[in-house]
Amino acid sequence: MATQYDVVVIGCGPAGERAAIQAATADRRVAVLERANVVGGARVNWGTIPSKTLRESAVHVYALTRQRLHGIRAEIPDEITVADFMQRERQVVQRELELINQSLARFPIELFRGEGRIIDPHHVALVGSHGQTRMVLETEYIVIAVGTRPNRPANVPFDDECVFDSDTILSLPRIPKSLAVLGAGVIGVEYAATFAALGIEVTLLDTRAELLPYLDREIAGILERELRRLGIAIIHDDKHESISRIDGDPPLVRCTTAGGLQIEAEALLYSVGRDGNSASLGLENAGITPSSRGLIKVNENYQTDQPNIYAAGDIIGYPALASTSMEQGRQAVRHAFNLSGHAVRTDHLPFAIYSIPEVSYIGETEETLRAAGRDYIAGRGLYAMNPRGQIAGDTGGQLKLIFSADTLQLLGVHIVGLGASEMIHTGQALLESKASAAQIAETLYNYPTLSDLYRHAALEAIVAARRRQE
Repeated sequence: MATQYDVVVIGCGPAGERAAIQAATADRRVAVLERANVVGGARVNWGTIPSKTLRESAVHVYALTRQRLHGIRAEIPDEITVADFMQRERQVVQRELELINQSLARFPIELFRGEGRIIDPHHVALVGSHGQTRMVLETEYIVIAVGTRPNRPANVPFDDECVFDSDTILSLPRIPKSLAVLGAGVIGVEYAATFAALGIEVTLLDTRAELLPYLDREIAGILERELRRLGIAIIHDDKHESISRIDGDPPLVRCTTAGGLQIEAEALLYSVGRDGNSASLGLENAGITPSSRGLIKVNENYQTDQPNIYAAGDIIGYPALASTSMEQGRQAVRHAFNLSGHAVRTDHLPFAIYSIPEVSYIGETEETLRAAGRDYIAGRGLYAMNPRGQIAGDTGGQLKLIFSADTLQLLGVHIVGLGASEMIHTGQALLESKASAAQIAETLYNYPTLSDLYRHAALEAIVAARRRQE
């Protein structure tokens, strides 16, 4: 006999957690199936929180050992492990896990450890570690929130000793003296910058002709310039042909590229794409066919081809952010049970790249506006001309505002530099309120702050607009 629920959520990362809580607050009977021994998904356990904690430690080391802004000199041991740097990470992750468990415990949510496998559109099996069916759950709705995993092609010899993916790189036994990063997406760029800040020789191999092509090209150019200043060697428009291990003490990894280059390093991070964790879900039993990358197609309400089965989070692909995943989980449940609530557009949220320096953006770029045939005016605020930027030692950063040429209404915000991921939210609020350049320029900001760059950028746009009229 199957145990009956209103909704069964498969996966307890950001999307699954928020979907479950949304249903429970509406007095629905909720079951959550999580195959890992901890909740939180990649956000807490393998990805976002651990990698950003390591980045924060790297920035601290960089400031003390190489930047030396305040004349303070520090030395670090020659041999240091990732575990040494991750001491703070363990504390942060543990606290996050406690908060998630406390949040789930506040609601009548039943959490089961095991893998979820769909039997038919209204029945889900809880599968044990040996493939046995432990119990069957009957449900009106199913929400799939199982996330993704790093792509591991057969011609890459992953050994988690010299060759790693983004889920295993933080298990390095020691900090290598050199690192090759294959793949210059967000993950690759972030890890390349982090390890370079630790003084490691980093080579970044980009399969594309331009770095992060969806960024505003001016901002991307500044980011690439700053990454090179950090000591990263960047190779564009090339890809790996073969990867082999060279035994020694320590062993090396040799990557031969399609362009004929040979890159040797003590460690290699392969970070080209991620695949959906859908292979063992039993999607075929519900008439759902995933993409070649294991991702699940959904409509605007996060329904799959089976209307009572929803999917949210990384498993549905772009934008694959924790913030969007949470909102997608909530919206899926709201639609399923016809619950009221504000529907946030998850395609119009701020993005952040936690490189060194940070990049964050929202709205239109120069390139998207030109492609649409829309006239625009851009204004810039330079960190080098801002006292807070001078104090912090970030003189390469920039805030860029893009306005409609006829109305000077704000259309896009792009930042590269210290605190970009925090500063973008001011831009988000201004964008949502349809603020004009004049309104932004006349707003008072604390002094000295980086936020005052908004005023400078808006004033520059106003001046540019007046010159056009002359």
